[in-house]
Amino acid sequence: MDRDRKILLLLIFTSLIVPAILIVAMFTWAMDAIDIEIQALFLCIMVPIIALSAYMWATGKGAMLIAGYNTSPRSVRDMYDSRALAKYTGKVVTISMVIMLLAMESIFIFRKMIVFWALLIASIVILMAGILYMNKSKRFLKEGVTSAEPLMTPEDRKLNRNVTIVGLVVTAIIIIAVIAFMGSGSVSVTLGDDDLQVKAPLANVDVPYQDIESVEYRENFDTGRRIGGFGGTEICSGNFQNDEFGKYKLASHTSVPDHIIVHYSGGVLAFNLDTAENTQQTYEELLSRVSYDGAR
Repeated sequence: MDRDRKILLLLIFTSLIVPAILIVAMFTWAMDAIDIEIQALFLCIMVPIIALSAYMWATGKGAMLIAGYNTSPRSVRDMYDSRALAKYTGKVVTISMVIMLLAMESIFIFRKMIVFWALLIASIVILMAGILYMNKSKRFLKEGVTSAEPLMTPEDRKLNRNVTIVGLVVTAIIIIAVIAFMGSGSVSVTLGDDDLQVKAPLANVDVPYQDIESVEYRENFDTGRRIGGFGGTEICSGNFQNDEFGKYKLASHTSVPDHIIVHYSGGVLAFNLDTAENTQQTYEELLSRVSYDGAR
């Protein structure tokens, strides 16, 4: 078996086994099912892309996977060093996608979104700069060839231009969708006849009053860090961890520092409403209901 085939088999194995190992690890860490599903989606999409681009980087094969190059006529493709082009493209895509995967994973690890945005912007800049350099540089032309433009027909140029435009549009849509996603979400609190219901992205907690051990009101509550949940610009929710409670559930408006802390038989729940006034009002109403039901 030659070296290139060994590399390909190794990367295929890696793209299958790495997501599987991480998904199993998430189950052992007792992460929420929704968290696992989202992370699994990221891993199963991005790890194979990273593996394929790493193969191109390592072997110089796979140039026909490059948009623009694969749509060019044979006479134009023959003017390029396909091996050098594939290795360069593989390197750019591998580095960019690894950084993008880290950016996506940082959503579930860090509370502050600055890490996500820094990594995402770095990934996009590397990818777009690499594509621009690849299209404008003569580095990938074979020796003695000064330009491939004379052999390209107007239809070829139009097709390549359309491919580039589509790529930019898709990138813009992804960025806009991510921004919209980070700014979405809400915290819904319902004081029912028998239970407290708190709903937020990746957090859906139903606590019977009889299971509540104590309720307290905290100003400037330290939410700690996210270990599996949602971290938008306005809402943070899901599984969080701090020094005081360890792992607990959070449903929080980021603009409101005050929180209601509920200790119950299933753990700790911290939540607030869209204003400190509404949070205080809900706290007082919850106290009356818990006290009425005889909770400690």
